[in-house]
Amino acid sequence: MPLLKLSNSIYYYGAQMGLMHLALAQAPVVLGDIEKNIEIMETLIIDAQSKCKDKLDLIAFPELFITGYNLRDNYNKVAEKIPGSGKAQNNIEKLAKKYNVHIATGIVEKAGKALFNSAILIGPDGYIGHYRKQFLPNFGPFEEKMFFGEGNQTPVFDTPFGKVGIQICYDIFFPETSMGLALDGADLILNLSASPTTSRPLFHRVLPARAIETTCFYAYSNNIGTQGSLTFAGESVIVDPRGKTIAEIPSFEEGVIVCELDFDKLDSYREARPVLRDSKKKD
Repeated sequence: MPLLKLSNSIYYYGAQMGLMHLALAQAPVVLGDIEKNIEIMETLIIDAQSKCKDKLDLIAFPELFITGYNLRDNYNKVAEKIPGSGKAQNNIEKLAKKYNVHIATGIVEKAGKALFNSAILIGPDGYIGHYRKQFLPNFGPFEEKMFFGEGNQTPVFDTPFGKVGIQICYDIFFPETSMGLALDGADLILNLSASPTTSRPLFHRVLPARAIETTCFYAYSNNIGTQGSLTFAGESVIVDPRGKTIAEIPSFEEGVIVCELDFDKLDSYREARPVLRDSKKKD
């Protein structure tokens, strides 16, 4: 993998050579029912594999997909230590191994007495890493600061097909989180979301901008269905480093999209628009 110099003190590892086959999934879930949501997850994995002409590398599910988003005082009942041997993680690991695929999904993390709105990445060989949501919305219908702690790290995960950064929903409105992932080498940024119909139009506008700013492939997996007072329309989408939509799931439609991402093209995108080269990463 080529080493590209960005400035006098910053180096960026160029994209791994080759193709990645990515799937995004959206389907209504059952609040608090991990077993049922695992069954839904398996159905979507099977559907994605049937639509993939080659081996499926990664499938991404929305924010808190395993447990449901709008659980409020019941988050503690479904929370798990990460990494650990909890019900959700154990079953996700079984699916990843059974179908030889990497899985990214939202999950409730328990760390001591604190809870976190987290995302976990699991491959066929088990746990790879996880990310804690940093920016917690506490306005309008959102009350996340009442239930979750704030994360403070933005890890980029090494996989056989490329470097993957993960963020969760509201994080996308803070450009430094996306740029931090890109400067740390991300080829693909996943945004796992529970964005209701009231705020989804804003994501339509911001997603292409973040892809252009970071010159990364960007994928947004959003919930659908009704959870309490919140209605989610899905509209999961994949965009390229120029902000162009590659594939999208229509509003309120359950299912998956599968897309082939050519990481070989990342260097040419970044040469044509050298945002990363010209960025200054703060220590």
